[in-house]
Amino acid sequence: MLIWLQMADATHVAGYNTWRDLGRYVKAGAKGISILAPLGPTAATTWTRVTDNVIYAIKRSDKGWAIYDDNERLIEDGLRSYAEAARKLKAMGFVEHKEMLGVNHFKVVHVFDMSQTDGKPLPEFEVPTLTGEANKDLFDQVLRLAGDKDVYVKFESHPKQDPRIKGSFEPPNLIWIRPEEAPAQQLKTLLHEFAHYYTESVFHIPRRDAETIAESSAYIIGAHYGFDTGVRSFPYVALWAKDEKTLNANLKSVQEVAEKIIDALEERKARLIP
Repeated sequence: MLIWLQMADATHVAGYNTWRDLGRYVKAGAKGISILAPLGPTAATTWTRVTDNVIYAIKRSDKGWAIYDDNERLIEDGLRSYAEAARKLKAMGFVEHKEMLGVNHFKVVHVFDMSQTDGKPLPEFEVPTLTGEANKDLFDQVLRLAGDKDVYVKFESHPKQDPRIKGSFEPPNLIWIRPEEAPAQQLKTLLHEFAHYYTESVFHIPRRDAETIAESSAYIIGAHYGFDTGVRSFPYVALWAKDEKTLNANLKSVQEVAEKIIDALEERKARLIP
């Protein structure tokens, strides 16, 4: 609404730095469009050692990821990922505790419409919708695994929603799937959004990286069970990763998320075998 009030003919808007990353530059004298950016919701995560109630936290550092105590004293630095730090704390007898924090307030930020910029044409990617049947057994197993993790999956029609949006993940544990899509597309979306549960609610990965990791993980999980999503996954990852460097930087996280979901599916399957 704020964008429309200030520039009714706006088409594509982005911040100054995002346009620069896309090879476009804001024209001199262009007036920014003011919008409200929410600060949150966020998750506060702490780790408590059961034996003596010592509290540690995992945070980003200049060297990667680091572990601090509750007095902000550095315990260990240079860890490659949140998952690696979490594994260390678990091995030391720490248990993870999460608290979801709501939006505290909003701040004014400025974006610019494409008409206010010059430079390279925007990259165009066709991300086709999957058609046909799905691997029903995989579909059912992922739904049940989501239930095991207290992740709620809903299939609801939203006719006013952009049809290009096939589903969404709302932290900490809500997945929406568009029911009008073919079973193959629904399964791919389910895999993608369930991967978001791990990237955002478990590993707390930034949104841009989370999209790359979630779609790459969905492809790997599907391929593991004979369900090929490449026709949609490859251009989708290209759209979000934008360059090979971004993808390479997230390969370890892709492996961790995909492996964690596949292991959980296999473990669940093994428990059901008489």
